[in-house]
Amino acid sequence: MRMRNRAPGVRHRGAGFTLLELLVVLVLAALTVSVVGGGAQSFMERARYHQTVREVATHLSQARALCVQEGRVVLVTYEPLTRQLRVDGQSPMDIPAPLEVEWEAAERLPRDASLAGEPLFVFNADGGARGGRLAVLRAGRGVAFRVNWLFGTIEQAAAVARS
Repeated sequence: MRMRNRAPGVRHRGAGFTLLELLVVLVLAALTVSVVGGGAQSFMERARYHQTVREVATHLSQARALCVQEGRVVLVTYEPLTRQLRVDGQSPMDIPAPLEVEWEAAERLPRDASLAGEPLFVFNADGGARGGRLAVLRAGRGVAFRVNWLFGTIEQAAAVARS
C-alpha cells in the first residue's frame, strides 16, 4: 500500500467543478438551445414543405403512369375539409396543416356520392390530360401544379398566394 506524503499546511483540493463553473456551463447551454431551437423549428417547417411538394409531384406522376399503363381515365381529387389528395380512389396523401393550399377544380361535376373531393386533374388513356391547378404554399410562396392538356405531363411553376 502506498501512502501519499503531503507537505504540512498544504490543503488537498478535491477533483470536480465549482458551482460557478457549473452555472456558467448551464447558462451557455441555455443560450445555445434558445438560438438553435428557433432555427430548428424553421428548418422543420421548410423540410415539411419540400417533402409535401415532392409527394404531390410523385402522386401526380403515378396517376399519369397508371392511366397509360392500364389504358383508362385516372382522376386526381382534393378534399379541402380533410386536406387530402387522392389518386383514383387510392389511399390519400395528407397535406400538413401549416401549409396553404389553393386549388381550381378541373370541372364542376354534380356531387356524386362515389367521388370524394374536388376533381383537380383527369388523365386520359390516350395520354392527354385536363385539369385545374393545385398550389402548395408556405408563407405565401410555393409551387403550383398544372397538367399539359396535349401531352399529359405535369408542370410545376413558382406560385404566390392569391389575395
